[in-house]
Amino acid sequence: MNKVKLFSTLIIIISVIGCSPSELMLSSATTSQIVIDGNHKDWDGKLKYFEDEKVAVGFQNDEDNLYFCIVSSDKSNVIKILSLGLTTWFYPQGNEQVLGLQYPKRMDRVPPQNLMGKNRNQNDISDLEMTIKAMLQNQGEFALVDDDNEIIYASPVGSNNGYKIKANAVNRQFVYEAKIPIGNNTQAQIPINIFPNEKFRIEFESGEVDMDELRNNGKMRNNEYGDGEGMRGNMQRGGGRGNSRMGMERFKLEVDVILAK
Repeated sequence: MNKVKLFSTLIIIISVIGCSPSELMLSSATTSQIVIDGNHKDWDGKLKYFEDEKVAVGFQNDEDNLYFCIVSSDKSNVIKILSLGLTTWFYPQGNEQVLGLQYPKRMDRVPPQNLMGKNRNQNDISDLEMTIKAMLQNQGEFALVDDDNEIIYASPVGSNNGYKIKANAVNRQFVYEAKIPIGNNTQAQIPINIFPNEKFRIEFESGEVDMDELRNNGKMRNNEYGDGEGMRGNMQRGGGRGNSRMGMERFKLEVDVILAK
């Protein structure tokens, strides 16, 4: 790379950092085939840990595909992602179409004890791994949605449509891998409109807790137990300062990514 090109690249990166409130990450160019198997062995040295969100994320890409990996051992995050669903939003440069990938999808009628953490012992790793595997059993479909959250495409996971997704419990952690068709990829009906050597924004966002449903379920449990405890007691022990004290706020992480050439 000559000095002019190097200087231009530095200016671009500095300007991106200076104008964006999001974390900036550089996607790595793939040097070998990435197997989407829900295992992060292909991601050594390529994951960045976000302490506040308690999650590690990494990106790789080739000319036709973006690969990303999410890893977390935080029980609260994992339960929210699996129970409330996760949407990965892709924001291309300019006025290009915003698309969201929904997987895992939100589960219907999530028991409140699952969200509150019936077993809060973070050291009970085997329980967490069994929970992950059990909650993934019925996650057989993904969907693409527009910015109004309307489904524009849905497909069984594993079908031959360019999208490959796998989540799993590995080494006491929740691992989510995905291969996403981008740019001019002709193997998928709907590739994401981002291209190598370009910048885009990606946002990982779980669903929100329906507090009315949660309170109603809590009342039912109170009546069942007959001792005034259940949800009310849990909320009081949470300090009465809203969802965040109970760990009930949605999981959310926003990152700017520059794709490799």
